[in-house]
This record gives sequence, structure tokens and C-alpha cells, in this order.
Amino acid sequence: MQGKKNTGKAKRELPKGKDENIYLPYGKKAYIVQGVGLLLGIIGFIFVALGDITFSVISMVLGLVILIPVGLWMKGA
Repeated sequence: MQGKKNTGKAKRELPKGKDENIYLPYGKKAYIVQGVGLLLGIIGFIFVALGDITFSVISMVLGLVILIPVGLWMKGA
């Protein structure tokens, strides 16, 4: 039986007016919030290495526990 091959991949429908080559599931603000959270987490680890435990814990909690989940929650924004 000859016919079209089924690759098993479904095509994703994009909203009209969007670039067909690029699909980003989150909005620009969500990516900025996630980036700031990641940056604060990295800064926290740097301060752990330098020995400032208080600022490192505050920075890591704010970045990794608060900002990154908020950025993920802002999916449609």
C-alpha cells in the first residue's frame, strides 16, 4: 500500500499575524521575569562562594523560588 508516510508529528496551528518560523509559548514579560529570576539565582550562588550567606539566601529565594515560578505562571501574558 503506497501513500503518504505518517511521521507522527502534528502541525501546530499559530495565531494569524505571527511569524510561522518562531513559536514562543510565553510572552516577553514572562521571559524577562524568568531571566531576572535566573540572574538573581546565579548572583546568590556567587555570594555563597564569597561567604555572604544572608544576601545569598535572600537572592536565591527571590530568584529561584519566587520569580521563576511567577514567570512560568505568566504564560499568556
